[in-house]
Amino acid sequence: MRGSRAKVPATPATIQTVLDLPHLRLSLFSGAAGLGREVSWAHASDLDSPWDWMAGGELLMRNGRTLPAAGGAQAALVERCAEAGASGILIGEDPDTPELSHALAAAADRHSLAVLRAAYSVSFVAVSRAVADANTGETSARFGQIEKIYGALRDSLASRTGDSPTARLGRELGCRLLLLDTATANPVDPAGTAPDPALRRAVLAAVSDHDGHIPGVLHVPFPGGPQVLAVEVPGEEPTVLVTVGLPGSDTSLLHHLATAAAVETAQQGMLREHERRLGSELLAQLLDSRAEAKAAHGELAAHRLPPDRLVLLAVRHENSAEQRDLHLTLSRRRVAHLLLNRGDLLMALLSDDPGDLAVVQRRLGPHTPTGLSARTSPDRISEARDEAVWSLSLARGQSGGGPVRYGDETAFTVLRSLEEARAIVERVLGPLLSYDRANGTELTGTLRSFLVHRRSWQRTAAALNVHKQTVMYRVQRVEELTDRTLAETADITELWIAFQAYALLHGESLS
Repeated sequence: MRGSRAKVPATPATIQTVLDLPHLRLSLFSGAAGLGREVSWAHASDLDSPWDWMAGGELLMRNGRTLPAAGGAQAALVERCAEAGASGILIGEDPDTPELSHALAAAADRHSLAVLRAAYSVSFVAVSRAVADANTGETSARFGQIEKIYGALRDSLASRTGDSPTARLGRELGCRLLLLDTATANPVDPAGTAPDPALRRAVLAAVSDHDGHIPGVLHVPFPGGPQVLAVEVPGEEPTVLVTVGLPGSDTSLLHHLATAAAVETAQQGMLREHERRLGSELLAQLLDSRAEAKAAHGELAAHRLPPDRLVLLAVRHENSAEQRDLHLTLSRRRVAHLLLNRGDLLMALLSDDPGDLAVVQRRLGPHTPTGLSARTSPDRISEARDEAVWSLSLARGQSGGGPVRYGDETAFTVLRSLEEARAIVERVLGPLLSYDRANGTELTGTLRSFLVHRRSWQRTAAALNVHKQTVMYRVQRVEELTDRTLAETADITELWIAFQAYALLHGESLS
């Protein structure tokens, strides 16, 4: 007769405990030396790499038909599960179960990892329930740990000591917790303690081995040190919570920790949003020449930007969220910057450092047209804006996109500088622009459309949604004001180059 729940031991169940339960009718295949391993949970998985979802202490349950047939592959399954801290493996036999190999048996004995067999009629649900029943005391302890996690989180967020939730949780649980940016392993909190170099390298290597895709639980190889596990934290930027020496770890506890860490990530996001707004205001003052030189130098230094080595970047953007996203990425990568939206342009003031500029371009995309000014200083930011916009137009006109820097001789244009562009616009298009401003007419736009549509009266009229006679009248007026005729190739060429210059000065496409 089965014992009552009151008599269930408070100590964790072992593989031997599960094997001895008569109603499960389990049998031992190999790995007898591992029968004393404690079992925290029974975990069913037919994934190719189930160890990526283990935190330690699980009994892996696997359908026989999904077991690899080759002996080497069976042995590898045992080895990887042992490395992940599994308590044992249970094979649910079915008509398609391949023969369990000698290689599997040898690996199980070598790693002291018990491999059990379950009859086809035994449900994995029954095994899971049996393990849960056997661990009633452990379950209560786990709930106590979870309660401690959320209690520490609540107290940390309510306190005014500046103590971060992860730091406090680490002390409460008797381990080390690190909330890190996935790409760099930098702390999410700029004031947080960075991992030591060896741990940082280990985390980055483990993430790289998974191509940046964090499984349920990432086991970070750290020879000679405590167990290091990492779990993904929900957030706008890829983030991981790294646990070092977490006692009694299990998958559910780790993901509760990740949920708590997400609150801290959101809190850091609000602080960074405040920083972004302050930076935008400073950049607006510099662009509009509203900042005094001495004060500007101090403000830039406070943002870790060197006043003598600045560059302004310009890029077209689709929505205001791109500014926030870029700010978050650069902050995580410790790239000093100021960002500002002006119309459909996103501008960034950065240190003229190849590494920082590479981070920005990777975030924007290698083929995104990007304009860069020449190296600048606080007293000529407005000029740098014109240079960046000019360069952006060149970048949008070159095949393949990518960045273009002001003065870059590889960017083809018949116009060599901003001054030359302004001069030709004033000399050739100046009379038209002045006439349009004074009279509310659209002669400049009509001329450009006429040239774009290969001097076709009909196509130009259709594009402008006017009568063909209206186009003919406007073009005649253009010829009078510019003292040029559209029957002469030289005059057409000069007008088209003037439109190129106008487009470059206003950050438009050259086509």
